[in-house]
Amino acid sequence: MAYLEVQDLWKSFGGTGAVLRGLGFAQERGEILCLLGASGCGKTTVLHILAGLMQAESGRVRLGGRDQDGIPVHARRIGYVFQDHVLFPHLSVRRNVEYGLRMLKWPSRQRDRRVHEMLELVDLAGYEERPVRGLSGGESQRVALARSLAPAPDLLLLDEPLSSVDQRLRGDLVAELRSVLEAQSITAVYVTHDLEEAYFMGDRVAFLHGGRVNRIDAPSALVANPVTVACARYLGMGNIFALDTSAGRRLKEWATSSADSGPDRFGIGTTHLLIRPQTELRTGHRDGGQGLRCRGKVAALRPKVNEIQVELVLSQPDLEGTTIRLDLARTGISRALQTDLEASAAGSAAGPWTLDANCVAWLTE
Repeated sequence: MAYLEVQDLWKSFGGTGAVLRGLGFAQERGEILCLLGASGCGKTTVLHILAGLMQAESGRVRLGGRDQDGIPVHARRIGYVFQDHVLFPHLSVRRNVEYGLRMLKWPSRQRDRRVHEMLELVDLAGYEERPVRGLSGGESQRVALARSLAPAPDLLLLDEPLSSVDQRLRGDLVAELRSVLEAQSITAVYVTHDLEEAYFMGDRVAFLHGGRVNRIDAPSALVANPVTVACARYLGMGNIFALDTSAGRRLKEWATSSADSGPDRFGIGTTHLLIRPQTELRTGHRDGGQGLRCRGKVAALRPKVNEIQVELVLSQPDLEGTTIRLDLARTGISRALQTDLEASAAGSAAGPWTLDANCVAWLTE
């Protein structure tokens, strides 16, 4: 049995329709799960339901084997780090961090020891008597984290905790935050719309779309194999083409690298072909070589700092006239390939070309 079980949550707001439509996931103890998705997809709503700040219309939440329905907020042993810190501006750092401990009636000596431990953990030792009004955004967020961790919560919820922190500091703070959560073996649900943040922070990432968990996996697996059209588009992957199943089956023979994950498993209807922009391109075909073989004319070459963007108009059956955009790393472009690309752009050649074998994926809705 998973440590946190979220089953079939439904939630609506007025006339806007259902924000959550049967959302569910399971999480192991000590795991950091990132909820990723566009604004308005229900990420914060999920946190509010987990914390008891909001009631779902239906569904179930179990934490540590205990059903959370009917348990008041103060009795849930759940910490919450908000976007805007929500510190008490008239209190010192110490009084902010120990606030939850006072509510739980911890003895004074134990409170002092715990405050000292938490401030050391978030690299704010010696800040006890400082007023929070004078803290930087990063320092304020560390105080908010220390306050949430002080009562040793069973679950920690973090709602875009670094959104108000200067972009230049965010990378360092993500690393520090991950280190703190790991050191305390904290089970955490971390909300973000930033892919890089989710990639670094999460043991797994749950992509929310349409009121449900559309895709959930380890960050590297999510990027390597997005599976769904919505997930691939959110990750910024272009070159997604809708195909009927018969065309998909024909193209499966063409896209040999993806034969075992091809359109057959999607049944009758429409499937989608993804050709990843970040790939390698070679001139010509090698007998027995791996890769995606195609013909097409270069419609445009756009030099960038570290790459060259190539627009290739395919003359491939079932994709005739389709334009794909490829981002080729400059370091992978030989002089011969550069010459062939320029010749094709000038109208004198239409390939053939070979793309990297891993550039193709098949997607479902």
